[in-house]
Amino acid sequence: MADNACGIVDVVDFEVQDFVTRDLLFSVDYATSVSFSTSAESLDIRGGIGMPVRITTHHTREANFTSELPLIDINVLGVMLGKKVATSSITAPKSERLLVDATSGKASISETPLTNTLKVYLLADNGRSELKVGDPTTKEDEYSINGKEITLNTALKGKYIKAIYDYTADTGTQMVRLTAKDFPGYCRITGTGYRLDESGGKHPVSFIAHRFKPDPNFEITFAGGTATNITFSGKLSPNLVDNEEVYFDLIYLSADDGGES
Repeated sequence: MADNACGIVDVVDFEVQDFVTRDLLFSVDYATSVSFSTSAESLDIRGGIGMPVRITTHHTREANFTSELPLIDINVLGVMLGKKVATSSITAPKSERLLVDATSGKASISETPLTNTLKVYLLADNGRSELKVGDPTTKEDEYSINGKEITLNTALKGKYIKAIYDYTADTGTQMVRLTAKDFPGYCRITGTGYRLDESGGKHPVSFIAHRFKPDPNFEITFAGGTATNITFSGKLSPNLVDNEEVYFDLIYLSADDGGES
């Protein structure tokens, strides 16, 4: 039998579901912290000589859920942006620095560029200059392309060029898109961790956040030596459970999960 008093000493794992359909949106077993917080406003009723507080009452209760995620799951971003992750043949950008073959005067890009997206530049010590589609046999600043193979003027043999273009990525490529009109919907969050009691027991603790609206604000930073941390947080709204308006349930389960009881 677990003690009522216990220590919470570790993070929990949790799942996020669609509020309406209960479809799993993503799971997290890599959070560094998960927390609930509540707040309410106080109303003091005063009266009499010295205006002492006669009655204190509370109202406007709020509840919040916050988690810190050191790994970036694209499905988390999709939930926060209110836009489902697209999985299909996506248009993606490509930039390649290529050496022009010293014998053939050709260079091959790795993907087939989409129409009217390819830009080719000659790289030099003093900058770069754009090459145009044309006849490279007669003009040094022109190139031709056949599939993925770029042919350049003989004067550019052994030189470096840069090719920038869009291409169609493989089927199954994932993409999340930020739009002006899409915002996150309501979710249900459930999770499980463990607690320790003074008798040496280790027992599971679970929670249900019944109706959660994610905060759409986040920042991703690409920086050397720094890992981006995403805060997945938001407000809880009450949901009707057993004829009560409920924000969240915290459940002390009695089953042992290791340790001594």
